[in-house]
Amino acid sequence: MSKQTLRAAWPWLAFVVVALAPLALSSSWVNVAIMTMLFVYFCIAWNIVGGIAGQFCIGHSLFLAAGAYTSTLLAIHFGLTPWVGMFAGAAVAAVMGVFIAWLSFRYALPPLSFALVTIALAMLGYLALSSMDFFGASRGLTLPMRGTPAAYQFRNDSTYYIVILAHVATALGLTIWLYGTRVGLYLRALRDNERAARAIGIPVLKYKMLAMGLSGALMAFGGTFYAQYLQYVEPRTFANINIVIEIILFTVVGSVGTVWGPVVGPLLLVPAGEWLRHAFGGSVPGIHLLIYGVLLVVVIRFAPDGLLGALARARQALRARRAEQESSAQ
Repeated sequence: MSKQTLRAAWPWLAFVVVALAPLALSSSWVNVAIMTMLFVYFCIAWNIVGGIAGQFCIGHSLFLAAGAYTSTLLAIHFGLTPWVGMFAGAAVAAVMGVFIAWLSFRYALPPLSFALVTIALAMLGYLALSSMDFFGASRGLTLPMRGTPAAYQFRNDSTYYIVILAHVATALGLTIWLYGTRVGLYLRALRDNERAARAIGIPVLKYKMLAMGLSGALMAFGGTFYAQYLQYVEPRTFANINIVIEIILFTVVGSVGTVWGPVVGPLLLVPAGEWLRHAFGGSVPGIHLLIYGVLLVVVIRFAPDGLLGALARARQALRARRAEQESSAQ
């Protein structure tokens, strides 16, 4: 096996080992593993528009809620299995994402304005879901209990964990594929220098809309899974921008705009947060958020390109030092 093949394969091998390990743990830690992989999935979805395309969106709670509420309402009112309803939710989220991008970027708004627009729309969505009886208002909606795999409901957490692993592997494979296509090249061009991308003929608005639609659709799939796992949908969980802040934090710590950064960040931080909660026994509410904030400040100060970026720079420095030592020895 060549060195190039090993370099390409080892991240996948490491991910598989880490991902399958929780199946041997107790049920309480399987629950932590499910939430960890769910946030890995969310970070991969957000990274398409926020990292690869470089458009700082804080409104992904809209897409999360679109997936959760669409599949739930279809199951309640029409008896439609969430396996089908999740595609309807993804379609709704994709349309919302494309419309938000069109509304925000048709007049070439700066990145900060786009972030503010998405925050405003996310808050409007939260207020609408919290006040309209059709969506269960603030009391939420309880999913029909059928208890069968055909209804996207399983008897044990291990099966839910395998399902979210399949979601993560699919999203990760899609990201890797996207990086190797012309679309991915255009999106990175928009991130690095939008004026230059526009000057060479890249249809900027089209690809921003594409990134938002794809990112929103992936987020909605995760919303359907989250709804089925909790068996309950309500605005504070699915439409609150707090979850988006955590997603962005995890991705930035890992390395925003990379393939594996959105995986590394939540793999480290979500279990650490759960451990802190158990260690303090709830005596210090929000201690994990405090640690997250401190870690984010440290990363921004000493590794602005994230943990993977810092590792890459350290590896390059080590190679340069070895090359210098070899040349001096000769």
